Amino acid sequence: MCYTETKLTADAVENIFHVQFSQPSSTNHQEEARALSYWRDYLLYLKAFPPGMLMFGTGLKEVPPAAIQPQPKLVFQKSSRFHMANVCTNSIKIPILPSYEEFQEAMDYGMQNSPGFGLP
Repeated sequence: MCYTETKLTADAVENIFHVQFSQPSSTNHQEEARALSYWRDYLLYLKAFPPGMLMFGTGLKEVPPAAIQPQPKLVFQKSSRFHMANVCTNSIKIPILPSYEEFQEAMDYGMQNSPGFGLP
């Protein structure tokens, strides 16, 4: 069987990244759950270009035929308004912000100002 490139969707990107939550029932966990819903909404907003998020977090333009190693992680952070990536560990740190509008603005700004990650 030969490898064929499949179109990367928002759902596929969401499923690639393993979410790292704080302890259940903690305040941090509740804030992280809210930030995760913002992340999911943002991926839908990006539906025309979800490969950009894969490139940002892993350095890959597409999912390889074998699994991505190490498995990509989604981590939450309060220390920065903008998301950060570490392509060596395949991780994205997303900000915990009070509203989706602030989250989207920060994510847009970060993606637009990260040349070299496959974005126009």
